[in-house]
Amino acid sequence: MTEGLAQVPFAAPLIGEEEISAVTEVLRGGWIGTGSVARDTESRFSRYLGVEHSLLLNSGTAALHLALLALGVGPGDEVIVPTTTFTASAATVVHAGATPVLVDVEPHRLTIDVDQVRQHLTRRTRAVMAVHFAGRMADMRALRRLCDEHGLALIEDSAHALPAERDGVTPGRLADATAFSFFVTKPLTSAEGGLLVCHRADLAARARTLSAHGIDRDAFARHHSGRSPHYDVVASGMKYNMPDVAAALLRCQLDRCDALHERRRAIAERYAKGLASLTGLLLPLADIASDSSSWYLYAVQLPEGVDRDDAADRLRRRGIGTSVHFRPLHQFSYYRAELPSAAKAFPVADAAYRRLLSLPIFPAMTNEDVDSVIAALTDELRRATGPR
Repeated sequence: MTEGLAQVPFAAPLIGEEEISAVTEVLRGGWIGTGSVARDTESRFSRYLGVEHSLLLNSGTAALHLALLALGVGPGDEVIVPTTTFTASAATVVHAGATPVLVDVEPHRLTIDVDQVRQHLTRRTRAVMAVHFAGRMADMRALRRLCDEHGLALIEDSAHALPAERDGVTPGRLADATAFSFFVTKPLTSAEGGLLVCHRADLAARARTLSAHGIDRDAFARHHSGRSPHYDVVASGMKYNMPDVAAALLRCQLDRCDALHERRRAIAERYAKGLASLTGLLLPLADIASDSSSWYLYAVQLPEGVDRDDAADRLRRRGIGTSVHFRPLHQFSYYRAELPSAAKAFPVADAAYRRLLSLPIFPAMTNEDVDSVIAALTDELRRATGPR
């Protein structure tokens, strides 16, 4: 059905010979589990992000879960979470035994609304989870002040934001703990993977122990010659560690992080110029010196009255992949049934969701790919909004 049309997927990783060689070297090295490559990659992330401690994990979800557990969040506690986010942000709070309290987001940028956070504080509030959206950061300075004022932990879900900056702050700098994701579509990928960073040694040590069954010594230390195989179980932990074979891929991606980001930024600029004339189409905020995005997503809001799902289907038939980020959590049956906060009004999130459409943006895209998306979307919106 799409023969002769542009074929632009929603996302695709950019994997080069460096990544292939690095993974092959680990496969031939005799140890493919968590070991020296993962530890070296952690050190490189600490330097790149300007943080004291980094822990590689098998998902961003694992990083959020460990952040909550390491900070002592548990039964009886509440954690404030924006409703416009992926389910993992709130689900990890549930897995920690606490209750997510959903709040609305800021217009346009769709990050957590600090005033809404303040209005939802209770005596049970233990932490606030700042979720960066599409690559653009929440107001970390304001959230840090609020959390310090009330004695709360600040957890940063930076699955979308690497690299990014707002008001001189980069991910990992102000939060008590920050989680990153390296899922296949993310700015950096290890196919599946995550990272937890923090500045406190006690949090890092607790998280590392919990990430490997609660055992006090990792498998690499136990299985190499000359080392004792004995260990103690000091906590009921999980299996969240990242193996060297994935870390090798990720280390190469980190080496290219700035170049990959520059290509995403260039694609975003091309979209902005090509789509600027479309009436009613709300484009993402443009980068300025004090506010720059990772450009993980290029999430537009379609003109009022346009059927988003129909537009996405028509683009698909033209060979253009799209997605939707995100259906607000309060609209899902589980959260409606389980969370009292889900019954409240979320006017900003609800209004945006009806219009949101994420266009392809990934470093392997050519300018011709970008122009194909611009042309297809322009045609479809003019068809949808033209005279009837």
